[in-house]
Amino acid sequence: MTELTSACHRGARTAGDGQRRLAAIARAASSVADAASLSVTLDVVAREVVQATHIAAVQILRVEGGTMRVVGKAGFTDADDFTERLEECRRLGARLMFVEAFQAQKRIVVPHRKAAVLADPAWGPLHAIMSAPDWDTFAAVPLVVRGRAVGVLNAFYSPGEDPAGEMLEFLEAMADQAAMAVDSADLLARSRQEARLEERARLARELHDSVVQQVFSMRMQAKALRAHAGDGKVRDIADELLGLAQQALADLRGLVLQLHPLELAGRGLGEAVRTLAESVQASSGVKIRFWSGEQPELPAEQAEDVFRIVQEGLHNVVKHAQATTAVVSVSRAGGELVVEICDDGVGLTGPPAGGLGVVSMRERAQRWRGTMEIGNTAAGCRVRVRMPCPR
Repeated sequence: MTELTSACHRGARTAGDGQRRLAAIARAASSVADAASLSVTLDVVAREVVQATHIAAVQILRVEGGTMRVVGKAGFTDADDFTERLEECRRLGARLMFVEAFQAQKRIVVPHRKAAVLADPAWGPLHAIMSAPDWDTFAAVPLVVRGRAVGVLNAFYSPGEDPAGEMLEFLEAMADQAAMAVDSADLLARSRQEARLEERARLARELHDSVVQQVFSMRMQAKALRAHAGDGKVRDIADELLGLAQQALADLRGLVLQLHPLELAGRGLGEAVRTLAESVQASSGVKIRFWSGEQPELPAEQAEDVFRIVQEGLHNVVKHAQATTAVVSVSRAGGELVVEICDDGVGLTGPPAGGLGVVSMRERAQRWRGTMEIGNTAAGCRVRVRMPCPR
């Protein structure tokens, strides 16, 4: 009779767990459909997993462009530098099981993982964080959408729990919801970016095909007037008109270049940067030399980020450096794209400024797993950006 009662209790518990898991999947699906923020959505998914199962903590990591970041979590203490600590563990030789799950696109379950992690010095940077939840077994389930892995869901099971059968199926269902959320966020961001680029391209074409051509004609007319005018008032007016037309043309070309740099050049990043250098030289008086080595094939978004880095760097030269000459180079060295902006100005008088422009340059480089260095040289100041070239 006692055994029958225990079996009934286990059956009731199993049924209750199953209902909670189904309800959690439904709530997660609703959150994915309604959420405006990816991090908010994935925090909800993580909390639903923890509340519906015997799991102590959950992490949802996004893997993008070779970098990883936590985009959803439950059960862990907040740690803004978690990604940096994780990267340090990787450099120390820690075995990242979730990376293996991501690469193989298959779930991985590792019993008694906590003890192994806390005993491994390579995991030292994360010992404090990983020891906080009361967990034992680890499971990693990749987030896969349309045959492509976009991240991984890490589950840290409470001691005594054996993740198998329906529990793992539930985890995979929740990972599917998280993958849908990531995919939806990607599609939305891509559509917005494409809409912005399309509108900027349209404005650039209209400016280039109408206003720029009209100002160019004005300049030619001013040249013709000056050629036929003798010395005196008419020639002075012609000279002034010519100068105004040349300045307006340089300004318009700079505006078109800002709106849609790669389309204006029509021949890729190198020509776009060359056109930018000519435009800045014409408008500022700073002599700018451009050198281009081997040019790798870059995605359009990466090429535009590189262009914007050079654009901001030249802006800083004109505004702050008190320079007479600047040199811009864009080339490939091994597997890296190397961009340098050097000037003969006054150089830095202290640490690099943390202004919005410098921050934007650094963020654009980091978006492609690159680095940016700013420092003085014997002649002035140098900005150097390195980023991996796509394979």
